[in-house]
Amino acid sequence: MLQHIKNLLERNSLLVAIASSFLILVLSLISMDGVPNFKYNNTDKFEHAFAYAFMSFFWMLSCQLGKIKLSFLHLIVIIILYGIIIEVLQMSITVSRTGDLLDVVANSIGVILGYVILRLLRRLYLQV
Repeated sequence: MLQHIKNLLERNSLLVAIASSFLILVLSLISMDGVPNFKYNNTDKFEHAFAYAFMSFFWMLSCQLGKIKLSFLHLIVIIILYGIIIEVLQMSITVSRTGDLLDVVANSIGVILGYVILRLLRRLYLQV
């Protein structure tokens, strides 16, 4: 069963990476007016970190599998820049969203977390 899940993740890693990138873009730019706000003391930063960890994990998995030809360092820089661009777009093209430097920090932490998770899983998998 574990091998089946591994094969499924490997086959679809690039698709999940692209889909999660698109979903983050859309959710970052659409109006959230009318959506209940349950945020307390910047807890949305955890949402940012989780979303970027998820996205970067699958981009880096795709890289590791040879589906894209970039180094992890290049991917980390690109994904962090992606988050910065989204924050700039929130400030410049939306009226109901604002860019936030702390969101950029949370996004960047998420990218690093995605890398760390991939490395840990790789280490655990190789030891089994």
